[in-house]
Amino acid sequence: MRVFHCFTITLKAMLWAVLAITGTALASQALEQRSLRAEAVKSLKAASLAIEAAERRNALWIPAREAANNARAAFERGDYELAISQARTARRFAELGIRQLDFPPYRHFE
Repeated sequence: MRVFHCFTITLKAMLWAVLAITGTALASQALEQRSLRAEAVKSLKAASLAIEAAERRNALWIPAREAANNARAAFERGDYELAISQARTARRFAELGIRQLDFPPYRHFE
């Protein structure tokens, strides 16, 4: 009987340890999701501002708009990593559209 009692105590301790580790892992995942969501919101805002600036100067590239739409859709699905990636792409394309205005127009010389 004494061996069975020790086995029961050991089993309970192991169960509590597993539950503690699982709970810590779940809390860590939740924290990571909140962090990714916050970064996605930040990236979406930056992309939106860059797109508005490009629109004001008539320099918005179509791929910038498409990437911004993809970023919003990914954010709504909860795919924050894709939302961040697409928002960064949208911002980059919007900024490139503005920078393109600094170059002279192309002329074909015959």
